[in-house]
Amino acid sequence: MNTVTQTIERPVKPGANFTRGRTAPIRTQEPFELFRLSKSKFAVDVCPNTIRSYFKQGLPCYKRGKAVFVSRSELAQFIMG
Repeated sequence: MNTVTQTIERPVKPGANFTRGRTAPIRTQEPFELFRLSKSKFAVDVCPNTIRSYFKQGLPCYKRGKAVFVSRSELAQFIMG
């Protein structure tokens, strides 16, 4: 038998780690708290211009260089009143 055949025929243990010593990143089901203003239509289904008007009304925004970020929870609280 050649090496490839031996590897294929070897049974795989349940829960085997295929990262070869590296730990896989932990993924959570909930989305990230902040999202970019330019991606707001895809992230929360609200137009960026609407969120800009919320900024003028008091919604906090976070700037990093030219990028503007908005918190999902703060946006939800702002919309709910």
